[in-house]
Amino acid sequence: MLRNEAVEAKRQAEPRRRASRAAPWLAAAGIAALVALPVIGQQSDTQPAVPPSETDTVAPRSLLPDSFDAPPAVVAPAPDLLPGDATVVTDAPAPDPLLPALLPAAPQQADPFAMTAPTGRDITVFGPLTTAGGGYGLATFTGSRGAFLSSLAYRMQAPIASRWAAITLRRALLSESAAPWGIVPGDWVAARAWLLMRMGEIDGAKALTDMVPVDRYSPNLYRVSAQVSLAAADINGLCPIAGTGRLLSRDPLWQLAVGMCAAVQGDDITAARLFDALRADDKIVEPFDVRLGERVATIAGGAGRATNIDWNEAPALTPYRYGVATAAGVQVPADKLAGLGPARFGWLVRAPGVAADVRLAALRPAAVLGTVSAAELASGIAALSPGDADADTPGGRLRTAFAGASMTDRRNALKAIWASGGLDDRYGALLESATAAARLPISADSAADSGDIVAALVAAGMTDAARRWWPIADKADAKVRAAAWAVLAPVGAAPATASAFDSWRSDSGADDRRAAMMLAGLAGIGIARGGEWDGLRADLLPRAANSWTRGIDAAAAAGRTGEVALLAATGLQGGWADVPPLHLYHIVAALVRVGRGDEARLIVAEAMTRA
Repeated sequence: MLRNEAVEAKRQAEPRRRASRAAPWLAAAGIAALVALPVIGQQSDTQPAVPPSETDTVAPRSLLPDSFDAPPAVVAPAPDLLPGDATVVTDAPAPDPLLPALLPAAPQQADPFAMTAPTGRDITVFGPLTTAGGGYGLATFTGSRGAFLSSLAYRMQAPIASRWAAITLRRALLSESAAPWGIVPGDWVAARAWLLMRMGEIDGAKALTDMVPVDRYSPNLYRVSAQVSLAAADINGLCPIAGTGRLLSRDPLWQLAVGMCAAVQGDDITAARLFDALRADDKIVEPFDVRLGERVATIAGGAGRATNIDWNEAPALTPYRYGVATAAGVQVPADKLAGLGPARFGWLVRAPGVAADVRLAALRPAAVLGTVSAAELASGIAALSPGDADADTPGGRLRTAFAGASMTDRRNALKAIWASGGLDDRYGALLESATAAARLPISADSAADSGDIVAALVAAGMTDAARRWWPIADKADAKVRAAAWAVLAPVGAAPATASAFDSWRSDSGADDRRAAMMLAGLAGIGIARGGEWDGLRADLLPRAANSWTRGIDAAAAAGRTGEVALLAATGLQGGWADVPPLHLYHIVAALVRVGRGDEARLIVAEAMTRA
């Protein structure tokens, strides 16, 4: 039995309740990536590895004016000087055991330069999402190599094609779990937060970084945490780490952060001194960025230093400019937001400082990314739309779909929502209509629309509600029945036999690629195997193997759930048109093998809706 959308909304809220601050949104450079077969080497039959060139990561460029795309450098832990020997070596003479102690020993004075042990909670087992909240358990990444997983995380071309694969990956990254072997725990948290941020899941990224005690930070985590705070437009999030970050890096962000945080903490003199020094040398930081920082200082209480912000002086929108401007209440021009990439939608919808019309326009794309549930999408449209919205507006159409005067009005409103997205946004339109479609009485009067109703419900994860529509869709005309079968068969809500597959292929007019995608999904689930399916598989899904397929198969065989989720995402980079049927088969089969069958079935249904 698959979980419904309400459970999914609770799971999305779980890490946000654990974050120390509400996290808003935003900014990553757009990454349009065509899928290439991921190249993943094999260290052994069960331990996938990557060549040295793929495990090397590149340090991020300056946040002023860099984008989010460059991964932080992976800092190797310092080796033990004397492995296996914890004896402290000093230059004091050893006491003579034959001479009695005539005088009491002099008290030893503390070394002011000695490094103290961290006092914050251990982060070896870490994550805000428990199994009760939908997490995948303490062993999610057990058995995997940390360097390999962090390399995948940093090189991922996010966002990925599949909404449900993104949801699966998000749950894995947020799960309370043990760090994989061979990586500093702080660096592993940094890799997880980095990928979540670029997927549009800024709340999850902020939940991770906020939970880490400052004395457990690694240099990589300082860099990533700063970028997460800027994406969330959370200046206060920079303050606990600004001082140490300034010592670790020459990036001018840290000087600006120290100045802004000094003002926030009431130290106007220090803030003014730092901003004056930065303004005096425009080779360090552009004057526009100094003025943005001063705007924050003015809001915090430093009077008389704010100037007007002219966006014509800033041709590029950087993470710093977005985050500081949004935190300071300075509206970023809508035409500049596109430069932040598609993941911006997940951040914008949660930024209360962003204009309502911008957030409203971002809701549907954010739902497609998987960062907003169908229920949140509907409630967000209602909250951000004017109370007197016209019938032909998002708010008006949704209101009629929920509470129209007649069933005909409600069905027409649903059809208007589906038509409003066009071909490129059809999946988002289905998600927008899902909660209203779930309230529609099951009736033969709606048979002609049952294919779209079922697609909307399954897209939102409401498989139980979708299942109840099959008797209606089964008696509809051939094309409607075929459309409903394509999304219900993968989730076990319609009979899936070879003859039913042939009927679907004929009635829907599916070409060979679409038929191969459907067959790949059913085979991965475990349905299309043996007997009458063999001929179809030989024609549409010939066997092939490469380093990626061997890697994900090995991870699944070893039960490495988190590694499977990451490798599945690498096979879904780009758009659905770029995903080979062979990738879908191995992704679905691997997820089923590690116990994530519900998510696997929803990915297949999504493929048949979007591919």
